[in-house]
Amino acid sequence: MEQKEFSENIISKIIERFPQFGRSGVFIPNDIVDIDYKSNLGKLIFRVSTQNNEITIGFAYDTKFDWHMHMSQFGTNTPDEELQVAISLIDKIINDKVKIVHSTLLGYFITDDMDGIYKYQEKDEIIETFYWSEL
Repeated sequence: MEQKEFSENIISKIIERFPQFGRSGVFIPNDIVDIDYKSNLGKLIFRVSTQNNEITIGFAYDTKFDWHMHMSQFGTNTPDEELQVAISLIDKIINDKVKIVHSTLLGYFITDDMDGIYKYQEKDEIIETFYWSEL
Protein backbone atom coordinates (compact mmCIF):
# COMPACT_ATOMS: atom_id res chain seq x y z
CA MET A 1 0.00 0.00 0.00
CA GLU A 2 1.34 3.42 -0.95
CA GLN A 3 1.77 6.13 1.70
CA LYS A 4 -1.08 8.28 0.35
CA GLU A 5 -3.57 5.38 0.35
CA PHE A 6 -2.44 4.28 3.83
CA SER A 7 -2.80 7.81 5.24
CA GLU A 8 -6.22 8.42 3.68
CA ASN A 9 -7.57 5.05 4.85
CA ILE A 10 -6.27 5.27 8.41
CA ILE A 11 -7.00 8.95 9.04
CA SER A 12 -10.55 8.75 7.69
CA LYS A 13 -11.32 5.89 10.11
CA ILE A 14 -9.71 7.66 13.06
CA ILE A 15 -11.65 10.86 12.34
CA GLU A 16 -14.84 8.82 11.96
CA ARG A 17 -14.28 7.42 15.47
CA PHE A 18 -12.96 10.68 16.95
CA PRO A 19 -14.69 13.50 15.04
CA GLN A 20 -13.02 16.13 17.23
CA PHE A 21 -9.77 15.29 15.39
CA GLY A 22 -11.28 16.40 12.07
CA ARG A 23 -10.40 20.02 12.69
CA SER A 24 -6.80 19.20 13.59
CA GLY A 25 -5.30 17.53 10.52
CA VAL A 26 -2.01 18.80 9.23
CA PHE A 27 -0.93 17.43 5.86
CA ILE A 28 2.79 17.35 5.35
CA PRO A 29 4.97 16.37 2.36
CA ASN A 30 5.05 12.82 0.99
CA ASP A 31 1.40 12.13 1.80
CA ILE A 32 2.03 11.72 5.52
CA VAL A 33 -0.74 12.96 7.79
CA ASP A 34 -0.23 14.21 11.33
CA ILE A 35 -3.23 14.97 13.50
CA ASP A 36 -2.39 17.31 16.38
CA TYR A 37 -5.10 17.44 19.02
CA LYS A 38 -4.53 20.01 21.73
CA SER A 39 -5.65 19.32 25.29
CA ASN A 40 -8.45 21.51 26.67
CA LEU A 41 -6.06 23.54 28.82
CA GLY A 42 -3.51 23.73 25.99
CA LYS A 43 -0.66 22.16 27.96
CA LEU A 44 -0.10 19.17 25.69
CA ILE A 45 -0.68 18.03 22.13
CA PHE A 46 -1.72 14.48 21.32
CA ARG A 47 -0.36 13.44 17.92
CA VAL A 48 -1.35 10.68 15.51
CA SER A 49 0.97 10.17 12.54
CA THR A 50 0.98 7.93 9.47
CA GLN A 51 4.67 8.32 8.65
CA ASN A 52 6.38 5.28 7.07
CA ASN A 53 3.05 3.51 6.50
CA GLU A 54 2.50 2.87 10.18
CA ILE A 55 0.40 4.46 12.89
CA THR A 56 2.35 6.28 15.56
CA ILE A 57 0.77 8.08 18.49
CA GLY A 58 2.39 10.28 21.08
CA PHE A 59 2.68 13.61 22.79
CA ALA A 60 4.12 16.86 21.54
CA TYR A 61 5.16 19.56 23.97
CA ASP A 62 6.77 22.85 23.02
CA THR A 63 6.38 21.77 19.36
CA LYS A 64 8.66 18.71 19.63
CA PHE A 65 7.34 15.16 19.38
CA ASP A 66 8.41 13.93 22.84
CA TRP A 67 7.13 10.46 23.63
CA HIS A 68 5.66 8.29 20.91
CA MET A 69 4.68 4.71 20.32
CA HIS A 70 4.42 2.71 17.11
CA MET A 71 1.41 0.45 16.99
CA SER A 72 3.70 -2.32 15.73
CA GLN A 73 5.13 -2.40 19.27
CA PHE A 74 1.87 -4.11 20.23
CA GLY A 75 2.56 -6.99 17.85
CA THR A 76 0.30 -5.78 15.05
CA ASN A 77 0.89 -7.13 11.55
CA THR A 78 -1.63 -5.32 9.36
CA PRO A 79 -2.97 -1.77 9.01
CA ASP A 80 -6.35 -2.94 10.36
CA GLU A 81 -4.69 -4.41 13.46
CA GLU A 82 -2.71 -1.19 13.96
CA LEU A 83 -5.92 0.81 13.61
CA GLN A 84 -7.75 -1.23 16.25
CA VAL A 85 -4.87 -0.87 18.73
CA ALA A 86 -4.57 2.85 17.98
CA ILE A 87 -8.30 3.47 18.46
CA SER A 88 -8.23 1.64 21.79
CA LEU A 89 -5.19 3.56 23.03
CA ILE A 90 -6.50 6.93 21.83
CA ASP A 91 -9.80 6.25 23.60
CA LYS A 92 -8.01 5.40 26.85
CA ILE A 93 -5.87 8.53 26.75
CA ILE A 94 -8.40 11.19 25.77
CA ASN A 95 -11.17 9.73 27.95
CA ASP A 96 -9.08 9.67 31.14
CA LYS A 97 -8.79 5.88 31.39
CA VAL A 98 -4.99 6.04 31.77
CA LYS A 99 -2.71 8.45 33.59
CA ILE A 100 -0.15 10.52 31.73
CA VAL A 101 3.21 10.85 33.43
CA HIS A 102 5.30 14.02 33.31
CA SER A 103 8.96 13.83 34.24
CA THR A 104 11.15 16.92 34.32
CA LEU A 105 13.82 14.78 32.62
CA LEU A 106 11.78 12.64 30.22
CA GLY A 107 8.75 14.78 29.36
CA TYR A 108 5.24 13.33 28.96
CA PHE A 109 4.54 9.62 28.44
CA ILE A 110 2.24 6.78 29.47
CA THR A 111 3.22 3.52 31.11
CA ASP A 112 1.66 0.27 32.27
CA ASP A 113 3.88 0.35 35.35
CA MET A 114 2.83 3.39 37.38
CA ASP A 115 4.62 2.12 40.50
CA GLY A 116 7.81 1.54 38.53
CA ILE A 117 8.15 5.15 37.40
CA TYR A 118 9.41 6.10 40.85
CA LYS A 119 11.90 3.21 41.01
CA TYR A 120 14.30 4.95 38.60
CA GLN A 121 13.55 8.52 39.59
CA GLU A 122 16.66 10.73 39.62
CA LYS A 123 17.44 12.85 42.66
CA ASP A 124 16.45 16.18 41.09
CA GLU A 125 13.69 14.78 38.88
CA ILE A 126 10.08 15.73 39.55
CA ILE A 127 7.44 13.22 38.48
CA GLU A 128 3.73 14.05 38.31
CA THR A 129 0.76 12.21 36.86
CA PHE A 130 -2.27 13.66 35.11
CA TYR A 131 -5.36 12.69 33.21
CA TRP A 132 -5.75 14.17 29.71
CA SER A 133 -8.58 16.40 30.98
CA GLU A 134 -6.18 17.95 33.52
CA LEU A 135 -3.79 19.13 30.86
